[in-house]
Amino acid sequence: MPARCGAGRRVSPEAPPLYRSSGQPGYLPLITSDERRVVARKLERAVQVRFTPTASEVHTREGIVKAKPGDAIITGTGGEQWRVSRARFAEKYRPQPPQEAGVPGVYLSLKYRIHAVPMSEPFEVLLADGESRLSGQVGDWLVDYGDGSLGVVSPAIFATTYEILDRRAQAERRPMALHQLIQRLLLVGADLDLPAAPAAPSAPPALQPLIDAVAEPHRVFDARALVYGHRYRSGFWAIYLLSAVAVLCAMLPLALGWDTSRYQLHTFAGLWALNEVALIGTVTAIYWLGHRRDWKGQWLHARTTAELTWYLPMLAPLLDANAPATEPNWYQRVFDPGQHLRDASDVTALCIGCEPLVQGLQASVWSNAAFVSGYGQWSIEILEQQRNYHHRNAIKQHALLHRVHRLNGALFGLTAVGALLHLAIHSVWLSLVTTFFPALGASLHGALAQSETYRVGATSERLVGELGTAITRIRAALEPTGQAHDFAPARAAIKAAMALLLEEHQNWHLLVRPHDLPLA
Repeated sequence: MPARCGAGRRVSPEAPPLYRSSGQPGYLPLITSDERRVVARKLERAVQVRFTPTASEVHTREGIVKAKPGDAIITGTGGEQWRVSRARFAEKYRPQPPQEAGVPGVYLSLKYRIHAVPMSEPFEVLLADGESRLSGQVGDWLVDYGDGSLGVVSPAIFATTYEILDRRAQAERRPMALHQLIQRLLLVGADLDLPAAPAAPSAPPALQPLIDAVAEPHRVFDARALVYGHRYRSGFWAIYLLSAVAVLCAMLPLALGWDTSRYQLHTFAGLWALNEVALIGTVTAIYWLGHRRDWKGQWLHARTTAELTWYLPMLAPLLDANAPATEPNWYQRVFDPGQHLRDASDVTALCIGCEPLVQGLQASVWSNAAFVSGYGQWSIEILEQQRNYHHRNAIKQHALLHRVHRLNGALFGLTAVGALLHLAIHSVWLSLVTTFFPALGASLHGALAQSETYRVGATSERLVGELGTAITRIRAALEPTGQAHDFAPARAAIKAAMALLLEEHQNWHLLVRPHDLPLA
């Protein structure tokens, strides 16, 4: 950040920066102007609320907060506590029926907007009361609530209680990976009728502690998967395209006439050879790094772990409460998900750590109609997200395939024309056309084949229909029947949907695993 909020200043060279709440309505300009700032919306969550009759202190992870008589002391699903002033409480929470307003009990958070900045250094926040001070760590979020107050939110709690609204703008501010840049250039002018993103899923309160527990591990593995996925896919795109450029460097001295001693720039002809050698060396280095550091293997492992971690809360109610927990991996208890899932030791360790959170859950939730209804609706919302992703992916993959086929048709068509003209016109430039254009077309085709564009697009298109069918089955199973508390159809439908997600992931894993990063 270029400056500090309000009168914030460093007390000493070692002191963390201090951000002061303004106490006035509106967002602080320092927050809104930060390039890392995101706009997010509070998700509706059930919390326990009590109103303190006397002045007291609330001990939080970030520090001690002073509460005045009448202030609300709120306890979240993970046991974390925070204070909301009596004057601001009605703007942020409403009682959950039949709860009455103004008395202790269960309240629901309202969907208000905040501005937040992920911090890369330790920092402190002075609250609007002018007394309470919070300490934030690296990775915590500095939150501006828009009412003159600031706060500190940990990454795990932020991920489960806020929905980022400008995620696309945030992604566009990050550097684009090479393979993304190439594909965006290839799709310039393409008419992509992409479906709108669905709303964020709203989980049942009973599963919220488990969701909170897996949020941070999922974030870590998801970020790791993005890093190695970008490296691997950008690597093979670079290998194919740089190989074509190396062919161009080999032919250009001939086309320019630099190969003859009579030409004025003949002495610089060796530069093209040096460029060619440098390109070949770069291709070799990319291949060596990708193979030695196992970009693809790291990507597959991190993506598998991130996906399986994300679905653990959805899987938890399907565990058999009557069966002994001899298998620590929850997926092994419910499914036979394949060897690559059996090797997911990180997921197994997370299952062991989260076991206390699900003890007794299976025995009680399936006799609770409200939970089954909420769990089923949440499962539908998760499947809708996956269906939306595959719909968008199918559209993009088919458009990319069509565009590259058209481009290759043009390149090979020009090659044929150049070859025919070469019979009558002996020109080195025609030799360049008939050499470089096929090399470029082959490179584009090879990169598409390496990324399995056709099969990935076809698989996503198939999954759009299959996920739609799974959603329909869950909705039908949730419909009330004459038999009270007959939740077996709903459980079977959700289990079948989970099996479909695992099958899709296993097919993707088998699709990518056989291919090695080629030295084109």
